[in-house]
Amino acid sequence: MKSRIADIFSTICDPRVSGRCSHKLVDILMISLCTLLADGEDFEDMVVFAKEKEDLLRSFLELPNGIPSHDTFNRVFQILDYQLLDACLGQYGKELLDIIAEKQICLDGKKLRG
Repeated sequence: MKSRIADIFSTICDPRVSGRCSHKLVDILMISLCTLLADGEDFEDMVVFAKEKEDLLRSFLELPNGIPSHDTFNRVFQILDYQLLDACLGQYGKELLDIIAEKQICLDGKKLRG
């Protein structure tokens, strides 16, 4: 499953400087997607969500250097080609949701920081 998620997001070019990144782009993108599905609103919510669901996320993400900071999420999304992300989600969105559904992440619509 980890490799399938990486395959799906491989269509998105990583705009960061190679060798200077602590976190994998695929991990950042999946955490972001899961957070938004759980009604998260911002980069801080992504960190809160990831910390609360870390064990579950590690079952299908690598997270070699732990949970990215809100600054990391912010920097990545500032330089990411949103058109490539949009095309990827348009093509593989259902498959990504099926992968998430297999892990039964509770997406109850409540704000994470409540």
